[in-house]
This record gives sequence, structure tokens and C-alpha cells, in this order.
Amino acid sequence: MEDKIVTYVGKILQELGVDLTDQNFLETPWRVAKMLRYFFRDDKDKVVLDVEKKVFPTTNDQIVLIKDIECFGMCPHHLLPIVYRVAIGYVPNKKVLGLSKLPRLAMAVCSYPKLQEDATREIADVIEKLIGQKGIMVIMWGEHGCMRCRGIEMKAEVVTSECRGIFREDGNAKDEFLKLLGS
Repeated sequence: MEDKIVTYVGKILQELGVDLTDQNFLETPWRVAKMLRYFFRDDKDKVVLDVEKKVFPTTNDQIVLIKDIECFGMCPHHLLPIVYRVAIGYVPNKKVLGLSKLPRLAMAVCSYPKLQEDATREIADVIEKLIGQKGIMVIMWGEHGCMRCRGIEMKAEVVTSECRGIFREDGNAKDEFLKLLGS
């Protein structure tokens, strides 16, 4: 399958007038195929199985927050990269996840081309399923290549959030989360 992708990318580049014998383009079809494989990997289920193994009992009932998680995705409309910053917080309900598992989960969810709004919701869905927390909040900031390099050609940040449980029902809990996020 990799060979087919390399061949197709080469044909597309030739149609665009690229001289594939030019030293700068000799390996470009192969590199683009490798990049597409990277952005079209769908290893979320494997990562979720790994995350499930790292659920621990706790008596803590205060906010657990991991912020400044950097992930990379791809826009499903233009196949251009998206650079994300993600914050994930939850209030445990007798169970917590291993701390490294939240960034791994965010990275796995973002790895396949999808809308930022859907990625935000999907991260919350997985955490909710795994540990049944009292509340969860996921915030994603995305710099979209499609906005930056084409169309509007502007640096802008898209922000999406998903609030559940106590963060949706209790303004004080949401405020505390947002204060922690700013610290």
C-alpha cells in the first residue's frame, strides 16, 4: 500500500509541474507518503487499552489537571496540519488515571484527521468511560494550517471545550478549573 501512495503522490506532483528529477524532490513522494501514514494512523483503541491498565484507586476528590499538552492533527477538509494545546481536568470519583496517560490519550485522539470539536468531545468521552469521574473538562486550542496558509491566511487560534458533570453544573467548580488553568 505504501508503494501505491508513493506512486500517486508522484503523479500528483508531476501533474502540478514538479520535476521529480530535481535533487530537492527526489524523495518527496516517499516523504509525503510517510507523513500521510503518520497523520492517518488510528491507534486510539490501542492507547485506550493501555490507559485502561493504568487506573488507580484514590480518595482524592479534588481537581486533577494536566495542561499544555501539545498534539498534532490534520484538518479533514484540507489535509493541512493543526497544532493543538490541550488541557484536561477532572474531579475523580474513587479512580484516577496514570498522569502520562492523559497526554497519550490526547495525542492518540488527535492523530487521525478530524474536526477539533470532535476531538475535544472524544477525549472527554474516553475519560468518562474509563473512570466515571464527577466532572470533566477538556479545552483545546488549535492553530489550523488551513486558516494560516490558505483561505483567510491569518494566524488565529480556535478554542473548543467540553464540560461535563460538576464543571457544567457548578459555576464555582468551573471557575476553580479556569483559575488553575491560568496558574
